[in-house]
Amino acid sequence: MNSSSNWTILAQRIVRGLGVRSGELIQVRDDSGRMDILQEVCLAIEQQGAVPQVNLTSVPYMERLWKSAPESYLEKWDTHRRAWLEKTDRILVLAGADPDLSQLPETPFWKWREAEHRLTLIEEERQLPYLLTAVPTQRRAEQCNLSLFKLESLLKSALSVSIADLQRKSSTILNAIGTSTSLKLLTGVDCECTLHLAPQRGWLIDDGYIDERDRKRGAIVSNLPAGSIYTTVLEEKTSGSLFLPVAGEARDVRLTFENGRIHTIEAQHGEKALQAFFDNHSGEPRRVGHIGIGFNPALKKPIGWTLVDEHVSGSLFISFGENRYMGGENESSLNIDFAIPQATLAVNGRNLIEDGNLRVFSV
Repeated sequence: MNSSSNWTILAQRIVRGLGVRSGELIQVRDDSGRMDILQEVCLAIEQQGAVPQVNLTSVPYMERLWKSAPESYLEKWDTHRRAWLEKTDRILVLAGADPDLSQLPETPFWKWREAEHRLTLIEEERQLPYLLTAVPTQRRAEQCNLSLFKLESLLKSALSVSIADLQRKSSTILNAIGTSTSLKLLTGVDCECTLHLAPQRGWLIDDGYIDERDRKRGAIVSNLPAGSIYTTVLEEKTSGSLFLPVAGEARDVRLTFENGRIHTIEAQHGEKALQAFFDNHSGEPRRVGHIGIGFNPALKKPIGWTLVDEHVSGSLFISFGENRYMGGENESSLNIDFAIPQATLAVNGRNLIEDGNLRVFSV
């Protein structure tokens, strides 16, 4: 089977995962710039009787926009897009590479970011189903120190894992967690962090398929590749310290919590940049939003792309900032995930994950 026919099948999987229905308006945000994949996805949407509305937002395009457009336009970037979003039924994002923020003019970028955040608030208020799909690009491959061929092969394999298989694996992990109301994370050297759960919120499943049952439970966001469970935490009770190998521009990061908030940030590299990153956001960006466990059997090790790495079998991931859209109580303009490989997660006094290896089943 050639590459084109592979993406034809995967585009159909993507559209199914979003739950597209006939007569709907689907906003397609192409962050990747892969026109071949974009066309396959739009065709699959139309084959379901729905209408794709394409937004061109690839990294090279947006970097040129941030550098060249008038600031007065960037701060009102959401003007017409608000009206489009009010008519949208579902959102699909084709994610590619990360932009190089160090090369961007700071003021225009943050004016645009504030406008984008206003659009996000509309999405969350309307509870629009949102599917974020990893798309292989040359620039992303370079960021991961992989060839494009290897990255594309890896993603095709991970995207192809069946919904039924992911649902079976999620059930096994959830049974092992049971009704536990606290989790203990052991990361790095001498870093121990305790997270407290609210039983009434429950765990959500990311199987790459947003159905009506998910929407009723508040699981309106899904990813491809999929394969994780996640839950919000009691925002004011996180305690201890947490090690992150990578957090944006920062490396070898140690976060210390007090009263649920990040109190101190230490890093071998990029400490000031990470401090500024949190400081540039409103609300409570320094509180944990949710915690998750990855279990995609096609993903064996991290590659340096959080969207992929948080679904690696045995990986943990943690978010900071906004979590109200999934049943939490934390408000912030920030909503970001960080992957935590090779960690240990203790539940009910035993290790559910040990040094990055799931102990409830072998994959």
